[in-house]
Amino acid sequence: MKNPFRFWMTGGAAMILAALSGGTRAMGTDDRPVHSRVSRYSVQDTVTRIEASALRHGLTIMARLQQAAPHGRAERETFEPRLIIVLESSQGGTPVSMDGPNEMPALLLSVTVHQGEGGTTEVWFSDGTFDELPDGMTPEVRHDLADLPSLVDEALAFESDTEVPEVTRQLVLQA
Repeated sequence: MKNPFRFWMTGGAAMILAALSGGTRAMGTDDRPVHSRVSRYSVQDTVTRIEASALRHGLTIMARLQQAAPHGRAERETFEPRLIIVLESSQGGTPVSMDGPNEMPALLLSVTVHQGEGGTTEVWFSDGTFDELPDGMTPEVRHDLADLPSLVDEALAFESDTEVPEVTRQLVLQA
């Protein structure tokens, strides 16, 4: 995969909101692979399970945002609600990249959850892989990004009871 035009770490709510203002930027662009999963749980239960899994993997919840993204053709466009979980890396901050000078920033360490067609719960997240380590990306952040698929898979695995985490650094915003 190509390297980003620009890469940095942020802890600022303004940057997170700017990245999400373009719609589905939590997932990156078409050039950056996106993973998807289907959850057997409700949207809220899936979010809770992903947050618990993130905490077990040493990541904290930086923000949980609700976003209404356009869906469908222009003449019948509706806005479908999505919950976006922005995770803080194990070293602090969340990784952000831009694929070009006119591109919107993408939050690489985030997970988008929404109710899909037929009532299924869909989960999307960015691959976060690069050909080379971008300037400013530490091996710890690269590990956090590489661990994201297993973090999500663990959250969606069937278990009789999942402990609900107390998320203390949660920023709840409407984008």
